[in-house]
Amino acid sequence: MGIFMPSYSGYSRPWTQEQIVARGIQKRKFAAQQKARLMAPENKVKFEKENPGLIDALRELTSWNSFAASLVEQFDDRGSLSEKQTGAAVAMLMKVKANKANRAEAPTVDLNNVVAMFNKAHEAIKTPKFRFEDLVISRAPDTGANAGALYVKVDGEYAGKVKEGKWFGLRTAPQDTLSKLQQIANSPLDSAVAYGRKTGNCAMCGRSLTKHESVDRGIGPICAERFGL
Repeated sequence: MGIFMPSYSGYSRPWTQEQIVARGIQKRKFAAQQKARLMAPENKVKFEKENPGLIDALRELTSWNSFAASLVEQFDDRGSLSEKQTGAAVAMLMKVKANKANRAEAPTVDLNNVVAMFNKAHEAIKTPKFRFEDLVISRAPDTGANAGALYVKVDGEYAGKVKEGKWFGLRTAPQDTLSKLQQIANSPLDSAVAYGRKTGNCAMCGRSLTKHESVDRGIGPICAERFGL
């Protein structure tokens, strides 16, 4: 006699072999989950003894790290993590710790001169830009989370931002990015002139310097005035 399943018409129709197999897999999976939940308290004690402090460290990251949140959720539900998950969790925590140490060691550089220059330029230009060597600095839109911030690209790739006079760089940003920003902050005019004389283009608008005065100075007079230089 075959196995029958209910239908919406009120009659029963036989299950296919594939449905029977799938149902069996589903039942075994459910039984395994139930068993894991029943053993969760015992598993938690064992896991935390073998991996002291790991779950507590992961809990501290759950507000912003979805991977840590998923691991903690599984631990709370089943009382343990797989060997592969445990290894991945340890590696992630080591990376977070290293990043925190790098941020702590990063020198603090005052970039308010750069911000002031862009604020001045923004009075006349909607989206001012400044070029120096392989850097291009642009002003963020007036609306949004980064309103008033300055975006920094290196060779066309986003490297970080300047906000409230401080540098927030990506881990992938070239190491000399901050020193170049500091050069601009120390002397915006000299930086603009150096770029203009090296490339033949204005550091602000990017256009070719064609007039003798602009070529000699390394900067266009209109852009210099707009940027307060």
